[in-house]
Amino acid sequence: MSERERIQALLGAGKITQEEANLLYSALDEADQALNQADQVIRDAVGSNGAAAGKAGFKSETLPPSGEAQPLRWVRVRLLAGALEAKLDNSLSQPHIEGSAEVRQVGQDLEVTPRLPGGSFLGILGHVGPVEMRLPPGWGLEVDSKAAQIEAEGIAFLKGRVMAGNVELDEVQGLDLEVSAGNIEGSLLLKEGSHRLRVTMGNAELELEKGTSVRVQSGVSMGNLETKGFAGNGGSLQLGDGKAALEVFVRMGSLELEAK
Repeated sequence: MSERERIQALLGAGKITQEEANLLYSALDEADQALNQADQVIRDAVGSNGAAAGKAGFKSETLPPSGEAQPLRWVRVRLLAGALEAKLDNSLSQPHIEGSAEVRQVGQDLEVTPRLPGGSFLGILGHVGPVEMRLPPGWGLEVDSKAAQIEAEGIAFLKGRVMAGNVELDEVQGLDLEVSAGNIEGSLLLKEGSHRLRVTMGNAELELEKGTSVRVQSGVSMGNLETKGFAGNGGSLQLGDGKAALEVFVRMGSLELEAK
């Protein structure tokens, strides 16, 4: 069953109102429009053979599996649209979550089920707006979103997929993220482990904070690449002893990397 069919079924069963259904349909339309635009722009610019993409080495299937620096417990959220904010809180031993969502234990991890303003839980069709999380050390955030705004501050790891939307980072310590259409900006503090960012269409502006130790492989297929403050040149850069590894690729758009 498609997401639109699920919405229709919930509406027919009286579990959501027409207004809530329209809200979900609008979020789906927004995500679909952004993805279609990204696909069309890439087809027009690259051509069917993908030659230009190969020029910068953007082939997501060739990227090695990334891994967090140490075993983590996870808060997992799959949402259709809305706002999600996660911050590190060293005073906590367990995550603290506020907003329209239900939280349940799944093994050692937590699963957050978004809820509509009217009170209906939609599971993977959730519309979050907003949900705020405070995570203790040793916890990461995994997201799978259609059209959402995500903010992460100081957390151990952010991974997952954003189909359409924006991501803001502040001293995030681990990253494995795929953005289909949107922008990502902010700062990373990487000291070990493997990390990566892939953007199909959009812009990425990243600062590597003081204390970062990382080797960076970067590339842009169609657009601009700017780097500042690193040892090395071209797509191979290093900061500090290079204990961590970061791969950043933008297919169409711009990439700015700065070492602070």
